[in-house]
Amino acid sequence: MKLLFELDKKDYQNRAERVPRRAVRAIIFKKGLLAMVKSQTLGFYKFPGGGIDSGETHLQALIRETKEETGLSIIPESVKEFGEVHEIRKCRYNENGIFDHRSYYYFAETSDILSSQDLEDYEMELGYCLEYVTVKKAYQANIKISKEMNWPNIIRDLKVLELLLHTK
Repeated sequence: MKLLFELDKKDYQNRAERVPRRAVRAIIFKKGLLAMVKSQTLGFYKFPGGGIDSGETHLQALIRETKEETGLSIIPESVKEFGEVHEIRKCRYNENGIFDHRSYYYFAETSDILSSQDLEDYEMELGYCLEYVTVKKAYQANIKISKEMNWPNIIRDLKVLELLLHTK
């Protein structure tokens, strides 16, 4: 998969251990709108997706995570690679660790059947809900939020949204 960009905070001097995390993210368009997960609590948008469990393929994780966060069912044959984002920064969970995070973005189509979400506690606290928006609206919302909160996931998805704005 092609590398879209790298985000390296270079804030990890003298850290020896790499802490890898791998995740998948879905880019789903329906009738010209982008299916995003919106935090009703904080106002940012994120691409549906999350961590790849041990033994899972990218496709299995993409299907599972998208369904959990949005209730949407991905059509497996529709999935196509968009690109990879590589993030490197000091690890929040291991004081000697370097967080080495790779997110794999895929275009996908979904069925018209919507099931209920299956959110984790922190996702419920953030008020995650499915919302169809223009790329521009999600981009503008994340620009505003990124000025208030410098969360790596908001910055990462903001840059992917920017790429989508320029590829349309």
